[in-house]
Order: sequence, then C-alpha cells, then structure tokens
Amino acid sequence: MVMDVSKSKWKIGELATATGLSVRTLHHYDEIELLRPSERSEAGHRIYTDADVRTLYRIISLKQLGFPLADITSMIENDDTDPRAAVRRHLDAVEEQIELQQELRERLGSILGLLDSSDEPSTSQLLEIMEVMMEVEKYYTPEQREQIQKRATEADWDEIKSNQKEWSQILDDAEAAMKAGTPETDPQVQGLARRYQELGQWFAAGFTGGDTGLKQSLNRLWAEKGDELHQQFGKGPEVDQYLRRALETGPK
Repeated sequence: MVMDVSKSKWKIGELATATGLSVRTLHHYDEIELLRPSERSEAGHRIYTDADVRTLYRIISLKQLGFPLADITSMIENDDTDPRAAVRRHLDAVEEQIELQQELRERLGSILGLLDSSDEPSTSQLLEIMEVMMEVEKYYTPEQREQIQKRATEADWDEIKSNQKEWSQILDDAEAAMKAGTPETDPQVQGLARRYQELGQWFAAGFTGGDTGLKQSLNRLWAEKGDELHQQFGKGPEVDQYLRRALETGPK
C-alpha cells in the first residue's frame, strides 16, 4: 500500500485507489463498523484521517494473514484483548486446510495414476474412478486412510507404474486368450495367471505393509466390491475368473 504522506485526509475514492481496495470494500467495512471514517464532509461524504489509515493498515495486515473479519473486528476494537485465542483458532483452521490439501494431493495423484494406465482416458472415466474411490474410502477408518497416505509418500512410484503397466498387459493378453477360446489349462494362460497372482500379492503387500487391520479392510472391500472394482480397474470380473480357474487347474 503506497500512500501520499503529504495528505492527512482522504476521500473514499482516493483511499481506495491508494490501497488497491475497492470502494465497495470500504463501504462494507463501514457498514460492519470495522473501519468507520472519522469525519464527513458538508455534503455527507466519508473523510478518512491519518488514524483511520493506520487502522486500515492493521486490517490489511491481519487479512493477509488470513484472519476472518469477525476476529479482525474484535482485535481492532479491543487493543487490550489477548490475541492468542484468535491466533490459535486461525492456526487450527490453517492446519485443517493443510491436511485437506494434502489429502486432495494424494487423491489427485492416485486418480492420475489410474488415468495414466488407460490408453484413452475420458472425463466419464474420471467421474467413474472418483465415484469408486469415494465408495472405497468407506471401508477404511480415518487412521487407516492416514496410514495409506503415508505409505503412498514413501512408495517407489517408478516400480509401481512399471508393475501397473505389466498388470494391464497381462489382462489384455488374458482377455484376448479368453475371447479366442483358449482353455485355462494352456501353459501360456497359466503363466499369465501365475504372474497375475504374483503382482496382486505384491500390490496388496505394498498397500497394507503387513498391517492386519488394513488386510481385513482390504479383504472386506474385495469381497463386497470385487466385481465392481474389476470392472473399473481391470477387464471385468470374467477375465479375473478366467485367470483364477487357470491357477486352480495348473501345477501346484
């Protein structure tokens, strides 16, 4: 805020121009009694004094820190009031926003990873993934979701993306074999099935980190939503069942 120090009184338009605030904002501050001009002209126009400008400096500084107007009003009106309660409230709100932004970051990263595994991702696919993810989150406690997010930040994403690519290729090959009528006893199909199982176990181990609670939640999720998840993130439950039959008929 650059002010002309030679001036001692300001009309509302002049003060708005000097501070970068709008006239409407200054009107609002007057209406809520946050900043009332000390004087009025003979015509009734607002006149701001040096003391008003100093108060406005304080208001702007507090707003830049993100304080809500209600707290700013209290601090401006009561110079002797201990500001720690207001600062603590605001700090709590900021920390909550940081936590929400971190959760959003992790969710967007997960969604992008799923979209990257698709040849031609679309908006409808994005919406379907978001719907499934919201449903999936119901199976985990807040503590488990926090643990999952922590593991995601520590994960080797290059290895994950490589295995996701291999997983997708296995499903493509299995789908092609199934549609061609290749029996589950075919050695090539059984090789695909074994690698499919290995990758599934690898993903599950990386996801749960051996935590019993997470394993139980994951098992419950797949028991209740398995077909839906296979449809969304794989080739549908038919391909999964085809590969599982190959495992059952293969060498033990």
